[in-house]
Amino acid sequence: MDVEQSAFVLHSRAYRETSALVTFFSPDYGKFNGIIRGVRGGRKTASQKSALLQPFQLLTLQWRERANKTSDLVSIYQFERASLYFPLTGEASICGLYLNELLYRLLFSQVGVGTLFEAYQQTLYQLLVAQNRDEQAWSLRQFEYQLLNELGQGIVCNVDLEQQLINPRANYYFYPETGAINIEQDGLKTGVLIQGSSLLALAEQRYCQQSLPDLKRLLRTVLTQYLGEKPIVTRELFKAF
Repeated sequence: MDVEQSAFVLHSRAYRETSALVTFFSPDYGKFNGIIRGVRGGRKTASQKSALLQPFQLLTLQWRERANKTSDLVSIYQFERASLYFPLTGEASICGLYLNELLYRLLFSQVGVGTLFEAYQQTLYQLLVAQNRDEQAWSLRQFEYQLLNELGQGIVCNVDLEQQLINPRANYYFYPETGAINIEQDGLKTGVLIQGSSLLALAEQRYCQQSLPDLKRLLRTVLTQYLGEKPIVTRELFKAF
């Protein structure tokens, strides 16, 4: 059966002499690996093919699905540039690569993620038009929140552990495994300290500049539960700016 999918490149590396092993992100297949032949070497056609395998460029892929396949690796026999492209530069480009790294490390292979695919495109657009770092940061926090929801690890931000509505004027400790608890009721006090107004801003997907430091600390802590000890490479790139 022939398959056609729209997809973005998440990661690419050399494979054998003239091929590339590429990790793609598509709506119906989620994260998956494909081999593309003839993209390395001195030929002009190889350079042209390689130029297409860039981040933030939507591609149209075609491959043949085998009935009795023994691997989740597909062999791409045709690919071309689609009309959608996000020419991110500078810090916006690093933000986009951060999104790719999260998807590459956290998504299960070949699991459809149509809603997240749309969120990814929307986030790339937001990064493209962002006017400052705060707007970039808010775009990243929104995507991290949606990614955790897609993974089945959503953050409950509108009620606390007692199922009481979050008070925007109160402070809370947030525990990734359980949720928020009012600071006055928490005997441990080892969670992520966060204002109630910040939790509500995230729950409502409402931009609040004052909440950005809180939300960065919260989402980084939660994501670390799933990323493990291996550091995020793209975070190191920000130090160069």
